[in-house]
Amino acid sequence: MKQTLFIQSIGLPVLLVLGQTESAWALQSHGAPEGIYVHQMAHLLFMGALAYLYWHTRRSPVLVSKGWKYLQLFCILLFCWNVLAFIGHTAFEHLVATDFIQRESWGEQLAPPLSVTKVLYFISKMDHFLYVPALIALVIGLRTFYLEARMEAAR
Repeated sequence: MKQTLFIQSIGLPVLLVLGQTESAWALQSHGAPEGIYVHQMAHLLFMGALAYLYWHTRRSPVLVSKGWKYLQLFCILLFCWNVLAFIGHTAFEHLVATDFIQRESWGEQLAPPLSVTKVLYFISKMDHFLYVPALIALVIGLRTFYLEARMEAAR
């Protein structure tokens, strides 16, 4: 009884503090200038890892099941997402506050006239068109691996 009361008295305030919400944007700014450099390097490293995984799964004759095809599709889509995010971060660094109308609100818009940088930034904000299908391909691939392993274990 005392243990439950102790957990409730400590756990509830911790949950309340951790449960506070903040804005979560797809393209976040980082501390200048080191933050964006490290973030961009992480995108490059992630692209390299995805390219290697795709290359390895294509090259290995053992890895030919349907699940591996979905994993390869995941690698391709997430690689493209990383390229798009990299471009979006770079484009954002070249924009200034006057390039936006109602900045940092749900009604944020790009101020006219449009430039190549603004269009690239706008397109990069649509990264979910690559990210969501990539995650779906990953889930289908993992599910396929699970079903194949289950069938193999049943034999």
